[in-house]
Amino acid sequence: MRLSTLIAVSAIVGAGAFAAGRSTIASNPVSTTQAMQAEPPPPVAAPPQVFDDKQELPPNHPPIGSAPDDDHGLGAGHDDHGALPATTITWKVPPRWKEMPNTSSMRLATYRVPRAAGDDADADVSVMQAGGTVQSNVDRWIGQFGAEAKAKSKTTKKKIANFEVTIVEAEGTYGGGMGGGKAEENAGLLGAIVETPDMPHFFKITGPKKTVQSARAELDSLLASIAPR
Repeated sequence: MRLSTLIAVSAIVGAGAFAAGRSTIASNPVSTTQAMQAEPPPPVAAPPQVFDDKQELPPNHPPIGSAPDDDHGLGAGHDDHGALPATTITWKVPPRWKEMPNTSSMRLATYRVPRAAGDDADADVSVMQAGGTVQSNVDRWIGQFGAEAKAKSKTTKKKIANFEVTIVEAEGTYGGGMGGGKAEENAGLLGAIVETPDMPHFFKITGPKKTVQSARAELDSLLASIAPR
């Protein structure tokens, strides 16, 4: 075979092989999914925490939605006028009364009236706030002395510094406040309910009858000093 013919044949064969190679590559393309590493899915956000008032509260946490009751008001420390940051009024404490630690964490303030001659104990003065109507609280106070005390009890009303004030007097066998306790014979109660805008303020003196009665002028002085905060 002549040299020129051999060269021509070789060129034709080479061109055919190149075309066949291109056809093979085109028929077997590499997919994008195979070529690229799969990306991780986006993180799923945790659902927001929703407060449920039925969940268990931390230790010593006050109950949600609770309201103070007879011997359970709002607790706090008071200033030099006897008023509390939580209250809407101020008052002056009679000099003879001794300031005491609150026997309940819910009291606004606690005082002691020195015992009168012949009595064997001081009188207790509690200051608190509570809900309910004035009459329901008056009835509860008198009821703490038994059914027989109702006939001897006394209720008077007056206005002080634009506040309606109800004075309550009762005597007999004192059965105690909401906490109960030992019944005390020959006991007395002298109290005042001051109708303030938020909740009424209660000034309640209980103890031996003579000692309670000895504090009447001092309670009147305290009430006369009441003023809006």
